[in-house]
Amino acid sequence: MTAATMLAVTSCSDFSDYNDTPVSDVQQAERTLWDNISQNDQLSDFATLVKKAGFDDELSQPHFYTVWAPVNGTYDASSLMSADSATVLYQFVKSHIAEYNHGISGPVDERIHALNRKSFVFEGDGQYTYAGQALKQLNIPNSNGIMHLLDGAARFYPNIYEYLLTYEGIDSVSAYFKRYETSVLDTKNSVLGPTINGKQTYIDSVMITSNSLLKMLDAKLDKEDSTYTMLVPTNEAWQAQYDKISKSFNFINTTVAQNIDEATATDKVPTVSVTVDAAYTKDSLTRLYLVSDLVYNNNNYYNNWLVDDAVEPYDTLLSTTYGFITNPQEVMSRVIDRETMSNGTFCIVDSLAFRPWESWCFSLPQSPMNSRTWTGSNSYLYIDQADFDSVKYVPEYPGITSLGYLWVAPLSNYGKPQLDVKLRNVLSTTYNIYIVLAPSQDYGEDDNGNKFQKPNMLDFSLSYCDAKGKLATQKLNQKVVNDPTRVDTLAVGTFTFPVAYAGLGNTVYPNLKITTDFGVFDKAKMAAYTRDFRIVSILMKPAELDEFEATKE
Repeated sequence: MTAATMLAVTSCSDFSDYNDTPVSDVQQAERTLWDNISQNDQLSDFATLVKKAGFDDELSQPHFYTVWAPVNGTYDASSLMSADSATVLYQFVKSHIAEYNHGISGPVDERIHALNRKSFVFEGDGQYTYAGQALKQLNIPNSNGIMHLLDGAARFYPNIYEYLLTYEGIDSVSAYFKRYETSVLDTKNSVLGPTINGKQTYIDSVMITSNSLLKMLDAKLDKEDSTYTMLVPTNEAWQAQYDKISKSFNFINTTVAQNIDEATATDKVPTVSVTVDAAYTKDSLTRLYLVSDLVYNNNNYYNNWLVDDAVEPYDTLLSTTYGFITNPQEVMSRVIDRETMSNGTFCIVDSLAFRPWESWCFSLPQSPMNSRTWTGSNSYLYIDQADFDSVKYVPEYPGITSLGYLWVAPLSNYGKPQLDVKLRNVLSTTYNIYIVLAPSQDYGEDDNGNKFQKPNMLDFSLSYCDAKGKLATQKLNQKVVNDPTRVDTLAVGTFTFPVAYAGLGNTVYPNLKITTDFGVFDKAKMAAYTRDFRIVSILMKPAELDEFEATKE
């Protein structure tokens, strides 16, 4: 026989090129991939493992593959021999096989997606590597594909989700993720079997596994085409964080509230209640908030320093649930083990150093529009941007062109308006409550005949549910006076709510009562203070956050 002359095999871009079999008069080119693997003395270990995995039949079919076959003695074949067939197939055999033609002619720089969906770098120019392993022989033709021989095996890296379910010492977090996993039969790709008793059976069942928690977190931890950093707490760290978060989610079985929407008068307010499984609700929300900031997309601007040493660390991390973490160095300092995964980095932490007000116990801005007005009228008005300086208002964010406020006014000269504001998403924690008032438009005249803007003198109280499920009222700050010439922020009071309302729907909530302090027959105060009030907003700020900010001043 004459010497073989092989047609150059190139990495091509169109579909027909991917599936063209290289032309050769070498005898092996007429044999299948499986025939050439099983008859090659250098590949006896690889052949045994392919056979064990049950993939030998597939490599005998006309489907076109590229195989990177590690030669004997370059990897630990004996340990793979003792593994189960599914593991050998997924973690080893399919790491070395890809669809289509990946031959070599000149420079190569590819990222190969192997049959197990793992990604491996295939590169070189003269000298070539696959998954970091040197190629010993190139472009071996076969009737149903092409083969390269490797001096070593591709290392299998699990993805973050796979590792999460197998890593020891993190049972708490892995069990929680596993709870949301479901598998359904893929009837399209499963092999039909006989119909028995009217039911279709399958010889080879292909299951599709998904996890709804990953969707809630917007984190594709089970996919190979994304890159993430995940913080994974040890069992001890999980429990410590659970105990910390759960204090903010103290529920009772039946929570009661005033139903101000159905009230006929301030002294005739019906009640409404919601009944839940308190223990279950507390546990569910605690666990959900515990995992909400564990995952970070490495491609995000805030997070790319986690995987790129050339990038200076930022002062913020952004989780996949859009949680802004402003102490990233402290958070990452708790990493005790770091593992490279096929789709990112797996970081075991001995503590979760998240600040409560950034992760679960947030500041709660409350709209004055979400309210009920008594013995008064209300309307929504605006302060234009052109008047911001005159009312000493500095916008919190750029681009604000107007400032809205709710104007609550008495209906008559003898009216004393009251406003009940519904407080949404309240947790069982301590809040410092603030109110922002717009300048007064009510003018008085002093003893010298000079006009002045009247300030407010307001009283505040809370209607809430106590720990025994009873409706209760608590006075907050009284006789609160504002600066009537400016947009002014005032302290309403500090209160620790005994029960949480977040997650109970929109019918049950505590409500903040606001009214003028003085009666309409108090002539001195009527002359000095206005009875109407103009509310821009109400803010419920966790006391922990105020304490933290005070240390930074």
